[in-house]
Amino acid sequence: MKNMLYLCSEIQISYIMNLTFIKTTELNVKLKCSIQASGKLGFTDATATALRLDKERYIKFAQDTDDNNQLYMVFVASNDDGSFKVRKSGSYYYIPTQALFESLGYNYKDTNYIFDLVRMVNLDITAQGEVYKMNKREKERKGGNDDIE
Repeated sequence: MKNMLYLCSEIQISYIMNLTFIKTTELNVKLKCSIQASGKLGFTDATATALRLDKERYIKFAQDTDDNNQLYMVFVASNDDGSFKVRKSGSYYYIPTQALFESLGYNYKDTNYIFDLVRMVNLDITAQGEVYKMNKREKERKGGNDDIE
């Protein structure tokens, strides 16, 4: 919702700026996922809810052409050769990404990779889907601890 803010005086009304209000509900969820020791990409419960994950969603991955280390996750409308189907085990959502991360050189058995997801609306039309930038953090994996922090 855009609103115009005006400074009023008796004689003149002056335009100051365009305002777009940000909903606090959009700021409360930190979207995260991590590569598990098995190579699967797992999502926190809050992220799964915010992204509306279900077994009928498909995801593609892309690399930045200028920076191969920068990954993007793109939610697409249907399955094709390059997409991954979202899977569910109990209440846990994941994507079977072992081969993908191995091909990209991720040592997920020894390193815990956590991705903070940032919505990139400006790329949706180009990517033909809902785009999230995957900001990577990494730390040494401790004896099978796959917690997302």
